[in-house]
Amino acid sequence: MGDELRDLPSLDQLWDQIRKRKERQEAKRPTKVKSLETAPAAPSGVSRSPPDQSAVQRKVTPPQLKRKKSIVSYRESHDGRTKTAIFDLPGVKKHNMHISFRSDHMAVEWTTVTITETEEGGRLVRERKEKIYTRTIPVPEGTKFEEICATMDNSRLILTYPNMRTVRVERRKYEFGHGEPRRIEPTEVESTDVYEY
Repeated sequence: MGDELRDLPSLDQLWDQIRKRKERQEAKRPTKVKSLETAPAAPSGVSRSPPDQSAVQRKVTPPQLKRKKSIVSYRESHDGRTKTAIFDLPGVKKHNMHISFRSDHMAVEWTTVTITETEEGGRLVRERKEKIYTRTIPVPEGTKFEEICATMDNSRLILTYPNMRTVRVERRKYEFGHGEPRRIEPTEVESTDVYEY
């Protein structure tokens, strides 16, 4: 710090001098952000002019992607106990689908194959594209294999399975006694026990 800063009577004047010196140093340096590159700041350094519109590059927004219709639609039964997932899979054969079941989820997997033939330089070029799709559907814990139903209807796969929101209750076993049939022993009847009317 120079002698000029020692002679200042108050701290406020001292900080004002330091700020002005720092602003002059920063004005000489190139800017770190490209959008702020403009003419150097005024000697006071209080404000900078807005950037020239021709110098600012506008971001090019990509064209909007077309939203595809979902392959799967879900429906809930009227009583809320089961859900149905309907997969629209045009052109997919039954042998190109696979459904696997675990205790807490089902995985539906299907494959599409596209073959294109082109002629290049007198040769036939055959290109095969194979795409594998997978969808995972959660099922309630403890779901049994017998509770899941899958059917194929033309180009639609229809899966019916228990709903996650339903409460599972174990069936009661109605047992009389200890589970064995009750035996009734015959008793002898005496003549004094029989009343005639």
